[in-house]
Amino acid sequence: MAGIGFELRRILGKGSYLNELGAYLYAALISSGPWLMSIFTLSVLGLFREQTLSNVDHEIFRATIIYTYAFSLVFVGFFQLISTRYLADELFLGRVESTMRAFWSCCAAILCLGVPLATAAYLRFEISGYYKLLAVMLFAVVSLIWLAMVFISSVKDYIQIVLAFAIGTAISIAGAIWLSHPLGAEGHMLGYLIGQAIIFYWLFARLLAEFQVGAIFDRALFSYFKKYWELAVIGIIYNLAIWIDKIVFWFAPDSRTIVPYFRTHDLYEGPIFFAYLTIVPTLAIFLMKVETSFYDHYKRYYAKVLENLPFYAILEEKGRLVDSLHHSLREILIIQGAITTLCIAFAPEIIAMAQLSPIQTPVYRIALTGAFLQVLLSVVIIILFYFDLRKEVLIVSSLFLVANGLFSWITTNMGAGFYGYGYCYSCFVALFAAYWLLDWNIRNLEYITFARQPIG
Repeated sequence: MAGIGFELRRILGKGSYLNELGAYLYAALISSGPWLMSIFTLSVLGLFREQTLSNVDHEIFRATIIYTYAFSLVFVGFFQLISTRYLADELFLGRVESTMRAFWSCCAAILCLGVPLATAAYLRFEISGYYKLLAVMLFAVVSLIWLAMVFISSVKDYIQIVLAFAIGTAISIAGAIWLSHPLGAEGHMLGYLIGQAIIFYWLFARLLAEFQVGAIFDRALFSYFKKYWELAVIGIIYNLAIWIDKIVFWFAPDSRTIVPYFRTHDLYEGPIFFAYLTIVPTLAIFLMKVETSFYDHYKRYYAKVLENLPFYAILEEKGRLVDSLHHSLREILIIQGAITTLCIAFAPEIIAMAQLSPIQTPVYRIALTGAFLQVLLSVVIIILFYFDLRKEVLIVSSLFLVANGLFSWITTNMGAGFYGYGYCYSCFVALFAAYWLLDWNIRNLEYITFARQPIG
C-alpha cells in the first residue's frame, strides 16, 4: 500500500484544504474499505429494518454478514501475505506479466477450497436452501474482494478503488431494501450480494485493464507456500486473533441463538464494532504519511548497504531511520490517543447515536482502549515485516491469538462488568512483545543486516 500512499501524498502537496480532506477520505477507504463499508452498510440497513424485514430475518442477515467477513478474512489470510510477497518480488524483477497469472491461480484456489468449506458449514443452518446458496456465494465474493485488494494496490489507482467501494456499497444498500419487498429475506441477501459482486468485478476489470492476461496457472507462486510458510500461517493466525474474542463470546453463557447455528452476543458485539471505527483515521494517516516517510529512510539505509559505503555512513542513515520511526510512532500515539480520549469522554452520546443500550457504554469504553492498542500493534507488525522478521511476527500473532482467546474466555465467566478487558489486555500483551522485538532488532540492525549476507 506504500505505493498508493505516495500517490495520495501528491494530493497533499497541492495545498488546498479540500484536497487534503479528499486525500484523507481516499486513504480511509483504501486502508479499511471492505470492513468499513460492511459496518456502514449494516448500520444503514438497520435503520430500515422495520420497513424491510422481521426482527428475526434482520438478525439472521446481520449474523450472515458478520460470519462472512470474519471467516472469509481468516480463510483468505492463508493466501494474502504469500501473494503480497510474491507480487512484490515479481514486480521488483520487472516481471509484470506474473500479476494476472498469480491472481488467476489464487482465485482458483480460493474458489476450489472456499466454496466447499462454506457449503459444508451452512448445510446444518436452519435457513432456506436459496438463502444458503446466496450465503455461500457471498462468502466466495467477499473472499475474492480481500484477494483483489492485494493485487489492486500495485495499480496505484486510488480513484477507481474508492469508486468501486462507494458505488458497490450504494447498490448493496439499495438492492437489499428494494428486493426485500418482493422476495423477503432472500431478496435482502440477493440485493446485498449484487452490490458486493459489483465491487469485485470493478476491481477485477481495473486489473484486466492494467495487466496483460497470459497463462492462468502460476507454479512459482505455489512454491512460495513452502519457501515462506510463515507468511501463510501468520495470515491465518493474525486474522483469527482479531476475531477470536467475538467467537468466544458467541458461546458465552449469556449469548443467544438466533436460529441454529447463528449465534450472537447482544452486549459485546455492537460496542466492539463501533470501537473499530475509531482507528480508521489513524490507518489513513499511516498509509499516507507514516509508511511513506519510513519507506524513504528504509530505502536509503539499504541503498547505502548495497553500495558498500563506509560503516559510519550506514550508521548515520540508521540513526535517521530510527528517528523517523520514533517520530511516526509519536504522531500515531498523539492522533489516536486524542481520538480515543474524545470517544471515551463522549461515549454515552456515541452509544445513543449508534442506537445501542446505555448499559453497553462501559464495554464501549474498554473496547476503545483495546482498539487504540490494536492499531499500534498493527503498525509495529507492518514495520517488523519491512525487516523481513517473519518468525518474530509469527510469535507476536500466536501470542495475540492465545491471549485474546484465553482472556476473553475468562471474562465471559467473570460477568458483564469485565467484558472487553480480555480483548484490551491481549492487545497490550501482544503490543508489548511486538515493540520489544522491534526495539531489539532495530538496535542490532547493522549486525542483522550483515549477518544475513551470503558467505563467499
